[in-house]
Amino acid sequence: MLDFEKYIKYSKPGPRYTSYPTALEFSDTYDYDSYINKLQNQDASRPLSLYFHLPFCRSACYFCGCNVVFTSKEDKKERYIDYLFKEMDILKKHLDPSREVMQLHFGGGTPTFFSAEQLSRIIAKIKDTFPNFQKDAEVSCEIDPRFFK
Repeated sequence: MLDFEKYIKYSKPGPRYTSYPTALEFSDTYDYDSYINKLQNQDASRPLSLYFHLPFCRSACYFCGCNVVFTSKEDKKERYIDYLFKEMDILKKHLDPSREVMQLHFGGGTPTFFSAEQLSRIIAKIKDTFPNFQKDAEVSCEIDPRFFK
């Protein structure tokens, strides 16, 4: 049973680490060309921190504020992977892919909702796109502990 007292107490806006840039920074003036310009004019000496949003879940979490899709349909996840790969191809053209990667984070949703084969393909594409991981790079993944025993 839900404790509605706690729900009311904690049901207020908080910081969103998964939103960078934050939603308030988006505007109609920030277009594709602005995005490409930003990619091409980064400090190439700085290592990369990569975040991959895998927005699919089996069911809702009461604490989650992420943009998620609840589904059991594999074709939705496969279509998302196709677009994720297209975005990495764009990044590879406009961002120096030889830069060191110091962090890789999978968020969501529940990235572990993807199959092992799907995650393996995604990781292989990331390593192909960004092959220069630091030896001690931080790699992390959000999970839904309700489905692990």
